[in-house]
Amino acid sequence: MTRLLDFDLRARAELLTYLVASQLAQRQMSRRWLEVEDLVQSTHMWLRFNRMQASWLQRVTLAGRAQAVAEHIARTSKRRFGPDTVAGMFCDGVGLNFQSSAVVDLYIVCSRYLPGRIVFYDNGKSDVV
Repeated sequence: MTRLLDFDLRARAELLTYLVASQLAQRQMSRRWLEVEDLVQSTHMWLRFNRMQASWLQRVTLAGRAQAVAEHIARTSKRRFGPDTVAGMFCDGVGLNFQSSAVVDLYIVCSRYLPGRIVFYDNGKSDVV
């Protein structure tokens, strides 16, 4: 059974968040953004880890946006993505740590870069409209 049809707005927002977090982590460690090959590998790792499939167009579109979003966040965010913040954004190397306020902030920003709209409620739940 394929989960391609399950690759909805929330899944796209989470993948974009993961790629942006990966870009910020790479930038913090090496002062460089991810190379294209690393970005492709990160996309495939996230999809496998989450048992998802995405069309090549979805993968390329999200991967292509990741650096631009990361650059925007690095320029405009009041949060500094130092070693402690970056280390706290991931669990198991591939999973995002949604207990991290940095990840939640990234997810909200990334969701704005996608067509469609995710509405966030105070009780921590979200809805797609």
